Amino acid sequence: MDNKSLKQTQVENESELFINETPEQTAQRNKEAFVFSNNKAIGSIEKYFKFDTLGAIMKKEIIGGITTFLALMYILSVNPSLVSGTSSINNDGTTMNEFGIFFATALVSGICCILMGLFANIPVAMSTSMGMNALVAFNIGGTLGFEGAMIVTMLSSIVFVTVSLTPLRSFIIKSIPKGIVLAIGIGIGLFISYVGIASMGWLGKDEAGIPVAKLGILRENYVPIILGSITLMLILFLAFKKIPGAVAISLIGMSVIAIIIATSTNITNNKDLLFKANLSNWEGWKYDFEGFAWNWKSTFKAFGNTKIWTSPVTYISIFVVMLINFFDATGTMAAFTNQLDSKTNQHKEISQRALVIDSMGTMMASVTGTTPLGVFAESGAGIEQGAKTGLAAIVNGVLFLLAIALFPIFKLIPQPITSAACVYIGIMMIKEAAHVEWEKPEFLVPTFLSILFMIATYEIANGVAMAFIGYSFMMMITGKAKKVHPAVYCLSFLFIIYFIAFAFIQI
Repeated sequence: MDNKSLKQTQVENESELFINETPEQTAQRNKEAFVFSNNKAIGSIEKYFKFDTLGAIMKKEIIGGITTFLALMYILSVNPSLVSGTSSINNDGTTMNEFGIFFATALVSGICCILMGLFANIPVAMSTSMGMNALVAFNIGGTLGFEGAMIVTMLSSIVFVTVSLTPLRSFIIKSIPKGIVLAIGIGIGLFISYVGIASMGWLGKDEAGIPVAKLGILRENYVPIILGSITLMLILFLAFKKIPGAVAISLIGMSVIAIIIATSTNITNNKDLLFKANLSNWEGWKYDFEGFAWNWKSTFKAFGNTKIWTSPVTYISIFVVMLINFFDATGTMAAFTNQLDSKTNQHKEISQRALVIDSMGTMMASVTGTTPLGVFAESGAGIEQGAKTGLAAIVNGVLFLLAIALFPIFKLIPQPITSAACVYIGIMMIKEAAHVEWEKPEFLVPTFLSILFMIATYEIANGVAMAFIGYSFMMMITGKAKKVHPAVYCLSFLFIIYFIAFAFIQI
């Protein structure tokens, strides 16, 4: 083993030393152990992304980026199929163009991931937020058409960006107790696992495609359930054997098997979870860029439609979308910051640059014709594989952009396979429960409510809301009201208003 490999191995084996170190001491120890590559190009990359300070390894950054992409790539097929049924406000029977949504989703996700990596230097991926797309498609879009929904998200994103450019967002985040951050992180982990087992076929779904808390029809879904479960077992086996790239290896390998099974059995029912893995169902290299242009042209044309501006739903929705974007992303970012800190001892606070890029992503999404972007919880899979820097996020971004041309191939990987990674994320994130102060009711209750509402309502922001409300209430009834930061009380009140406002846009 050469000197560089030896020192990098030492960094890995000594990863627990910083438990008793300050961030400065950890950074200094990492620098002393790290040797930059002799290759000028690779060495420059290592220096830019601070590999020496963070104790990062190039191979793990790339594997982590690929792993995250494989875990979240389902959004490239789920989002278009979910939102494309949203009708136009013109009431002429026209709906949003499906390829246009896919192209906008892949394009903006790729750009935002690259920006996140280059300027925030964290291994966090962005794409269209699950839950938000359902809100846009069924709640807002059902009343205002897809054009009105895009306009609402555009205006709310302007407010979102404005807040993120000021110290207000960072001030709010610093006022949040660590126990609430832990509660949110645990809730997100279990939420993603819930999504995972549902996409394997274990759970039933309602007409909108939202999982319901009951077993699916097992005799119809036993093949995808078995494939997804085997994928999860393979991930766990490789991961606990400390095989590098365990998730990526498992997903790619099992996808090949799924394609063989789906093609050989000639699955033709489009409701089958393995339908897209059947090569005989492949539609070829079809792209509808005119449809993409039509989506955003129709949206901008609708700015002059009085139906949008005379409806109270427009103004309520702007407020609701802004709140969801703010706390969905902030809660997820806080959880990842905590996860990264546990592995690097260098991420004590959420990056202000990350918050700005996150908020800009929603604006870019609405302008190009897709639903709001957000930080993806599946980024946890890449972090668990060893990703520590923004290089992993750039890998995600490049893969999103490549998917524009290669999506007909990428979409052959069925959801039951990628969903196994989601369950694995939950398993890894639930470890944070060991740090919750369960004996204190002000943390016990919010953690429970956060988990319950994220899963039961299928929306991360609802769990974040109940964590704040539960914390404020328990602090008051336990005689600790004066210890609560005023900003937390304000946020709790806003969340109560949020639930009231949300009631008026539900259909």
